[in-house]
Amino acid sequence: MLRPGSDRLSYSHLLAPPPDYYTDFALGTTYSLDLEAMLGIPMALFMSEELGSSATQNPVAVLEGLRRSTDNLAIFCEPGQIKIPHKNNTVYSLVESSVFQVHLPRGRSFHPKVWVIRYAGPQKDPIYRIIVLSRNLTFDRSWDMAVCLDGKKGDEPTEKNSPLQDFIGFLIQHINSRKKRRRIKNIQEEIGQVYFDPQIQQVADFQFCPLGIDGHDKKSSSLFQSYKDLVIISPFLSKTPVKEFDSLALSNSSRTLITRRAELPKLLPEHFESFQVYVMKELVAEGEEGLSEDELQAEVPQNQDIHAKFYARSKGSNHALYFGSANCTQRAFDANVEFLLKLDYRKWGFKLADILEDIFGKDDKDNPFEKIESIPQGDFSDDDPADELQRAIKELCRGKMRAHVISGEHQNFNIQIELERIPDKVCFTVSSLAGEQQVKLEKTTVIQNIRLEHLSEFYKISASKNDLTVRRIIKIPTGNIPPERDKAVFKTIIKDRQAFLKYLSFLLSDSILLTSMEQFDADRLKTGKWKMQPVQNPVLYEHLLRTVAREPERLKEIEKVLRFIDDPEIVPEEFNALFDKCRKASKRVKR
Repeated sequence: MLRPGSDRLSYSHLLAPPPDYYTDFALGTTYSLDLEAMLGIPMALFMSEELGSSATQNPVAVLEGLRRSTDNLAIFCEPGQIKIPHKNNTVYSLVESSVFQVHLPRGRSFHPKVWVIRYAGPQKDPIYRIIVLSRNLTFDRSWDMAVCLDGKKGDEPTEKNSPLQDFIGFLIQHINSRKKRRRIKNIQEEIGQVYFDPQIQQVADFQFCPLGIDGHDKKSSSLFQSYKDLVIISPFLSKTPVKEFDSLALSNSSRTLITRRAELPKLLPEHFESFQVYVMKELVAEGEEGLSEDELQAEVPQNQDIHAKFYARSKGSNHALYFGSANCTQRAFDANVEFLLKLDYRKWGFKLADILEDIFGKDDKDNPFEKIESIPQGDFSDDDPADELQRAIKELCRGKMRAHVISGEHQNFNIQIELERIPDKVCFTVSSLAGEQQVKLEKTTVIQNIRLEHLSEFYKISASKNDLTVRRIIKIPTGNIPPERDKAVFKTIIKDRQAFLKYLSFLLSDSILLTSMEQFDADRLKTGKWKMQPVQNPVLYEHLLRTVAREPERLKEIEKVLRFIDDPEIVPEEFNALFDKCRKASKRVKR
């Protein structure tokens, strides 16, 4: 997104499979995770729907997206950085098997934003897609950048993908699911023979640059080299790397730094002499507050600022562009796990000033940034009182923790949580994901009276000190969750025959979007509750018969749903009889 006014990328389009392909498996990484945003990810990956479309507001569509993604999705995130949703929803439990927290030693963070996706198709060679972003999996409205590479398997291995394989191997260490570990291991091996095509003639070469894993650091990225011209876009700064970049400049060089206004006090006075320093104009940063495209998020004021991380270095005709997750901070380059993609750019007459013209525009009135000549006066304290509480939550997550479901009263359940240690000087409370009543967190804590559909490995954690509280969700491995839990979650939405027929109508529809619009109730936005409109049975049965004739393979999906919802109060007996005839008819169609 080098022209912020016009070049906008759609997260949904980046994830959606190419025409005539489907998503076979997807793994993604993020520092922070919003569960509400994550509900839309299966819609994009497995149903090619927009994250903010009406389909994501349809409970049946969301439920089907989650069902399709259960065995085919893995999201890795930083422990203690899962946001608490605005509204309770039992379906969040269905994503827990796809979320993996990456625990690193103190002082280090898991910070990459990468997708590795394998698409498959009938009688087609698989396509691999690598998406390198600066955006987390949240509803944040800040400006980010992304680069996407597609590739197919070749006849010979390629060393170019070795860093990517090493990064995937690092992720495998943090998976506790044997099935997904095996699938990602297969992807790691196969990707060694995938040839990615930048599809831009001027990109002469590229390099995957993971940071913070064995064998890969800032030196191997070749980022810190001498230059004639330099552009840095980084929302967060620290003095050491800025000073190092400054020292690598050749004579008569140009240096441009775009950052956030709050980071300016971290610069030294001499940096304003060597760098052209820019920040987003306050009018732009605050100009769209609260005008979120997602109506469900509109109640939360959200300013915009830069969140992109971008480095461009030129010397002669050699231009190196770096996109990814690493801020211009010492922790990013010397401690964290990060991921950058380097593009070697070759174009006659190209200069880094062309990039700046794209970003700034040709006229100052169109420029969203303003130049800063010196460190501004005022109180720019770097100490956020909430930082201590966030660090305490991270420290809590680094210790060993486990939970176990035990029987309760009145068909409810209790959960016993056992912790290795609890950071002192901070008061912690905990509740189930759906629970409102929190209890004090001890080394052994019991949460009582939880309904079956509310059992989850996600827990709400609150850290408090001096009237300040930070709330997060953490994932604790929880044993003895009854296997019927997922069915119970399904039945909170598919709770009667009318809802089942609506689900069936959705499965048989030729247009997910059209069906979602027909089923969607506008009161959803006002009440926060999902409502569904009646289904016309004759039309539904007509769709079923058409599926038998044209796409009998889709009946397998209905079979899976029927095995999952095996309640005669929900699935009409006459439908079972009709569906049995359709299965037999489909076998004759195949012959």
